[in-house]
Amino acid sequence: MKPPLLFVAVFLLLGSVTFVGAQSPLQLNNSAVELLEEGRYLEGIELLKKATSTAPHVESLRQNLVNAYLATAGFFLQRHEYDELTDLMYEAERFADRRECWVLRGVGFYRQKLYDEAEIELQEARAMGEPDAQILRYLGEIFYFTDRLYEATDVLEAASELAPDDSVLQDMLAKVRRELSVEQDMDKTYGGHFVITFDGEKNDDLGDAVLDVLEEAYNELGSWLAHYPEQRVAVLLYSRQQFSDLTGSPDWAGGLYDGKVRLPVGGVQQVGDSVRMLLYHEYMHVLLRDIVGANLPGWLNEGLATYAGDEYLPLQTDLLERARAEGGLFSLQQLEGTFSRFNGDDVKLAYQQSQAMVSYLLNEYGWYRLRDYLDALAAGNSFADAFVSAYGIYGLTYSKFEADWREKG
Repeated sequence: MKPPLLFVAVFLLLGSVTFVGAQSPLQLNNSAVELLEEGRYLEGIELLKKATSTAPHVESLRQNLVNAYLATAGFFLQRHEYDELTDLMYEAERFADRRECWVLRGVGFYRQKLYDEAEIELQEARAMGEPDAQILRYLGEIFYFTDRLYEATDVLEAASELAPDDSVLQDMLAKVRRELSVEQDMDKTYGGHFVITFDGEKNDDLGDAVLDVLEEAYNELGSWLAHYPEQRVAVLLYSRQQFSDLTGSPDWAGGLYDGKVRLPVGGVQQVGDSVRMLLYHEYMHVLLRDIVGANLPGWLNEGLATYAGDEYLPLQTDLLERARAEGGLFSLQQLEGTFSRFNGDDVKLAYQQSQAMVSYLLNEYGWYRLRDYLDALAAGNSFADAFVSAYGIYGLTYSKFEADWREKG
């Protein structure tokens, strides 16, 4: 869907000026509007830039140019083309000192998890006018994801007063308050790529031990997927009760990644194989979310995460073997959603089958093709279309992969 366009009528008082062999500013404007309405945004902007340079005194031309920039920014946002968005808004700033330029740059950086850059742009936008709930909410989320819960609470409370009927905002504020009530007395350990929050009174060395393992995972798993996130990842170590209260996760959950890694490891005195497995598992989720976003089938998400931790605590395959023998395997479509809907043996089978499918895919075609698949998913393609774009060179489709795995895997 194209962003809505709003243009003003152009009235030119050009006196005796003539345009020999070239379009007049009015003609350029009208041609640009047609291009923009067709979705040819950058071409339309170029024509409007020519029109404004020819008739710089005509304010309506300049206003149309700025509106064209904003419409194009909406187009880039829809397509997740954030580098193009931020570059465009730097260019737009030359023609109009509009608050929206800073806001949109901030949103572009935020969507790329470039939180420092996003904060600078949004703080500048915040200072340019009256308090704005959207700007404050983005700042609150930046503070939240960079582990500054007090600052997040302050700006989200201010945003909440401006938009009391915004249920998403109210839920975010309630979430931050709940987490702050638990984490305000906990200790923190900082590393190059992680910040660990934990109960230091019970085990002062646990934070450093977890940090060491995660730095290993950063390098090892990063080399598998050729991806090394720049932002520090927040990792929180809870008791089982704290984990349950804050996340609402099912009893069988061994961890959660929702923008922060959350692990119920309260009482653990050292990082043994089971904790190491959990850390590798959850860090794979971090990488996948950073590369793809939300457009990720459950079997691939959980299969890769389980594969990452399998070296330290191998997953049992008893239910998988029984399901194969009895014809009780899940279909690929049944494993595309979140696994939180499963319980009992179903959830165990879902993990075992997902890891087996991922292992087969990697053994047959390698990490390079899998990374192509992730990139195609990140571009917004369907699970099946993205699969073909990566593996079609082998004559493999989404459904044929499932059939091959059932036969050979």
